[in-house]
Amino acid sequence: MIIAKAVIPNQFWILKEDDRKVGNIEAGADGFSVKIGNQVQSYKSINTLKQRISIKFESINSTVVSTDKTVHGYPTDGKTHNAIFDVKHQVPLWTKEPKSKSWYAAGWYQVKQGRSWTTELCPKLITLQRYPYRGPFYTEEQANVKSV
Repeated sequence: MIIAKAVIPNQFWILKEDDRKVGNIEAGADGFSVKIGNQVQSYKSINTLKQRISIKFESINSTVVSTDKTVHGYPTDGKTHNAIFDVKHQVPLWTKEPKSKSWYAAGWYQVKQGRSWTTELCPKLITLQRYPYRGPFYTEEQANVKSV
């Protein structure tokens, strides 16, 4: 059986059979294009597509962002979205909302503001860009040991 996994809900699906990609489905202005191998077929609606081809669509709930409160193993102080690893700064980043433009660094950090170092959980990326910092650390204790 071919399974359709949504990459972009209601717009683009990858078709898999026995854990290997066999094609895709793409929504367009005139309906849906199904490409399996070198063959492309068009359908006016998803229901027509389901009736003519033996494809099982995965539920969208299985592809929703997890409620995990870590990014690359580092703790966060809230639900994570858009998790990435910033290679330039060597820190794991995330946002608090799906469309947010404010990036936070996961983990514990020592940040020097003025003359003193403070321990912070998940500072904003802009803070790390403006001030000297040490981290990321997995726990507050690790961050405090490194500050000595």
